[in-house]
Amino acid sequence: MAIDVTLPRQGWSMEEAAFVEWIKKDGDTVKAGEPLFAVETDKAVQEIESLDAGILRLTANSPKKEDKVRVGDVLGYLVAPGEATPTGKAAMAVSEPGDLSDTVQGPAAVERRPPDIEPSSGGRGCTRALRSVSTARPVSPRAARRAVQEGVDLRAVQGTGKGGRVREADVVAAIQGKSAPAPAAFAPVTPAVPPIPGRDEKVTTLRRTIADRMHRSKTITAPVTLTTRVDAGALVALREAMKAKTAGKNVPAYGDIIMREVAQALLEHPALNARWEDDHIRIPDSVNIGFAVDTDAGLMVPVVRDASKRTLPELADLTHDLAERAKARRLAPEEMSGGTFTITNLGMAGIDGFTPIINWPECAVLGVGRIMKEPVVKEAQVVIGDRLWLSLTFDHRIVDGAPAARFLEAVRGRIERL
Repeated sequence: MAIDVTLPRQGWSMEEAAFVEWIKKDGDTVKAGEPLFAVETDKAVQEIESLDAGILRLTANSPKKEDKVRVGDVLGYLVAPGEATPTGKAAMAVSEPGDLSDTVQGPAAVERRPPDIEPSSGGRGCTRALRSVSTARPVSPRAARRAVQEGVDLRAVQGTGKGGRVREADVVAAIQGKSAPAPAAFAPVTPAVPPIPGRDEKVTTLRRTIADRMHRSKTITAPVTLTTRVDAGALVALREAMKAKTAGKNVPAYGDIIMREVAQALLEHPALNARWEDDHIRIPDSVNIGFAVDTDAGLMVPVVRDASKRTLPELADLTHDLAERAKARRLAPEEMSGGTFTITNLGMAGIDGFTPIINWPECAVLGVGRIMKEPVVKEAQVVIGDRLWLSLTFDHRIVDGAPAARFLEAVRGRIERL
């Protein structure tokens, strides 16, 4: 009798894994204890051994590299010599590529029970599994979380995944299409308290946009902030020299000089120039740096395109023009979109270090503090030097801490070697 080849649970918290490869091929003879296939869970690749012997038979539904497979999924079969591959059994369910989480049921679904797994014998390896089947439409956990965050009724969302599965991209599409509001059960309850004396201000479109972007950034990204202190002596000396040479002209500001160095560092560390888009990470061909501008209406972020190809005078002219038109609310929509990295400077406000918020869907944002004179040690002597704080917030979903730290170190080094 044919034996189901299934994915066993490797640890209590494991629900699914990314399929890496079949170590044995279709038609190969398999002995008990031999590695059969490999999967990746929690950044580790594990080879799964067979506890049974037989001839491996794969089907059209058998997983391929990077497919997502769940605990209990039937991946293939072990048959005896001359035995036919089983037919008529439930098709193996493989999660869609790019969705790293198991399937859950939407609000209208019946309760789903965990798989009833019966090992063929003790220890780890392939198992025989009986899987409960739900007739409800599946919803990925990321889609469910996004729906709760955005107040979207999943029953009104059209699923485009396998078998009508609702993906996060479907929820996003529903949001953009102004999907139906969430059921009343999710509506916040307003406490019966007297209002606080004061005046009400209308929420402007710009303020609502800022609020939406900040909320999305804090709820969708996995932000981590790194800080470093920079010897700003060379930075100050360079700007003073330019002021002496370009009297009466648009002298590059400290922010322009820092932008130039950041743009060059991004060419060396492209992961920090990335964007999270739906279920993939995009590494743009160009470095487009947005910079925060404080206006009477609220924060605006114009974008300098191809910043890495601009000379310092060009950057100075561009940022000056964009900032002036931002304050006058005369920027075109395309001048505030398409950014790949953002710089925000609070040095002029007397701030040393702070935690900037990622301009989602970008990977990172650099916060620039004020330049301060303070005692420093140089060549065993205590002297007065210029110091600057830099704060880098990055999305840990896209890049890890070590690469982000190397990028910040590269920016620091470039500023100190001006």
